[in-house]
Amino acid sequence: MNVQIILAGIGGQGVLFSSRLFSELGLQLGLNVMGSETHGMSQRGGSVIAHLKLGQFQSPLVRRGTADILYSFEKNETYRTLKFLREGGLCFTNQESGEGFDNKVLSYLKKKNIAILAYDATAAALKSGSILATNIGLIGYSVGTGLVPFKHKDLTKVLELTSKKKNLALNLRAFELGFREGKLSQRS
Repeated sequence: MNVQIILAGIGGQGVLFSSRLFSELGLQLGLNVMGSETHGMSQRGGSVIAHLKLGQFQSPLVRRGTADILYSFEKNETYRTLKFLREGGLCFTNQESGEGFDNKVLSYLKKKNIAILAYDATAAALKSGSILATNIGLIGYSVGTGLVPFKHKDLTKVLELTSKKKNLALNLRAFELGFREGKLSQRS
């Protein structure tokens, strides 16, 4: 497996934990792992972007137009980071139900054959017990869709390895809720 991932959000959304989660997943699967993170005033709600490569690559940064998957934990970060996706790439974005993209963005997505799947991971995290699990809910959703090359059992195992004990039950609940919603979205 060779996969390039961009994780984007704002300070406090767990971008770095998500990057660690996928890095550990790559290691568990016996893949080479390379990554880099950009923290723009992350302590004050600024942009945080993690570049992650699993498989055989030469450098840690994901170049513009080459990412296979984008996880955007905040809608405005989706606008900022869509440029990283390759033609035919996948974008999973945290967005409230009914909230859409403007026509210019939709036109760009269609032209580049980029699939964008929106899921209200914030609401799911709150339902799970804490807004702090938003990122895990979105990741669970992506796995549930069956469109990403990651397996439920592998990510559950990695969540158990990487979560702090006090957050483990919350993270597993959020992941499962997102996973179930992802499965349901593919049936409709």
